[in-house]
Amino acid sequence: MATDRRAPEAVAAPLVEVDGATRTHGSVQVLAPISLTLGPGEAAAVVGPNGSGKSTLLSLVAGKDEPTTGRVRVLGLPAGEARLRRREDVALLLGGLSAYPDLTVAEHLRLVASAWAGRHPGPDVETALAAAELDRVRDQLPGELSSGEGQMFALAATLYRPARLVLLDEPEQRLDARWRAVARRLVAGALDAGRALLVATHDPDLRADLAHRGREVVLAAPGPR
Repeated sequence: MATDRRAPEAVAAPLVEVDGATRTHGSVQVLAPISLTLGPGEAAAVVGPNGSGKSTLLSLVAGKDEPTTGRVRVLGLPAGEARLRRREDVALLLGGLSAYPDLTVAEHLRLVASAWAGRHPGPDVETALAAAELDRVRDQLPGELSSGEGQMFALAATLYRPARLVLLDEPEQRLDARWRAVARRLVAGALDAGRALLVATHDPDLRADLAHRGREVVLAAPGPR
């Protein structure tokens, strides 16, 4: 059983509330009933076999899909409404980053900082690139990156958003051992900054890090109704 490490204020005002949510497609339940809450500075590692509904759960919280039963609330609103009204407070990495093909890695981060001017807490672009170990490729275009560099760029750009809630779907994919260690440091930094993170992962080290800072949400592969 996961240890609940939430502070009292997080219990009083959760950023994420999932109450008995399920998702069914046709005769197949792709997400069995699940309930969880997530407060500021808290992490949840969503784990389970392929087909257990990890990506589905993140899509429900992101407001990209609706539960068949139960409810999902984000920042005090139904998730679909929060997606429209509180977009600045939620950062997503679900299925890859939509990047401009003719902007460099560094230019993408500058664009993020400019878009959220007045809210962006830093660090500056060069510091963020160094933390992600992307300074060597700062002037390359997204299409020129290796698969691992591209995934790290996607993670770094997502975390560079000044969002209160971050949703990550298998951020470790396509990363070797060195890059995975870098990714864990970036995730830890986001938690240290007081953000809430909901992360679907197969990586045992990231899973342990996240569970230490919050909890595990273990999903079982559902079957026919």
